[in-house]
Amino acid sequence: MKINEELYSTNNKLLLRVPNVKRYQIREGCEQVDEHAFDDCKLLEALYMPYTFSEEEVDKTLNIMPESVENICAWDRPYVEEVYDVNEYWYDEKDTTMDMYGVVYANGGRRLLMMTRPELIGGEYEVPDGVLTICDGAFNFCKDYLVLSLPWSIEVIGDYIFGKESGRFLIRKHNERD
Repeated sequence: MKINEELYSTNNKLLLRVPNVKRYQIREGCEQVDEHAFDDCKLLEALYMPYTFSEEEVDKTLNIMPESVENICAWDRPYVEEVYDVNEYWYDEKDTTMDMYGVVYANGGRRLLMMTRPELIGGEYEVPDGVLTICDGAFNFCKDYLVLSLPWSIEVIGDYIFGKESGRFLIRKHNERD
């Protein structure tokens, strides 16, 4: 086994080693983390803890994880499929694209992560057909009131989507473009 691979006990209840990656999701069913599981983690920024963790185990894990972790999510239910996850920190950077307005998409364009260039958006933005999820705070940096034109494919919208000037959703008719 390579040192950069995850390692669990034979019954998968104890996490023995976390790989040196930016984002890591502890397997559901796991109940504990070994005190040395994070010893080789230098890159870790985001950590998901499963609903199978007790509050005590969440606290213990918070105390032993690396200081580099900025985004922590302790789930209270089973994990959702990644494409439906509204947490904007959870994505594979190799699987992202950016459109001409600076809006970043992941999961083959099915998940809208965030807007990076508010000056290019203006007061309206059309979310392309096929997008299933808009992540938390996706347009939080917009300085103006924003109208989001949404396709019928949208299934999940995160929290705090708009900036301080707010906005509204406009749902397009099926197969209709503005």
